[in-house]
Amino acid sequence: MSRIDPSKLPEGHPGRYDWSKATRGRLAGKAGRASALLRVLDPDLAARFPDSQCVNEALRALVALDEALPRRRSRRRRAA
Repeated sequence: MSRIDPSKLPEGHPGRYDWSKATRGRLAGKAGRASALLRVLDPDLAARFPDSQCVNEALRALVALDEALPRRRSRRRRAA
């Protein structure tokens, strides 16, 4: 049986790469820290915000508006 030339395999095929020197979990710590910061937008919101800078500006404006508006007092409920 002849061996298949790895360069003829499609891109992304596991047999195309030499995994003999790979280290399992080498970047796991970094990925865990990065995913703690990652937030995924719904498609309808992603269409309105092309990049993270726009999202940050909108959130800062929302926080400023929240801080500028007076707080509403909550009403006490009467005992029945």
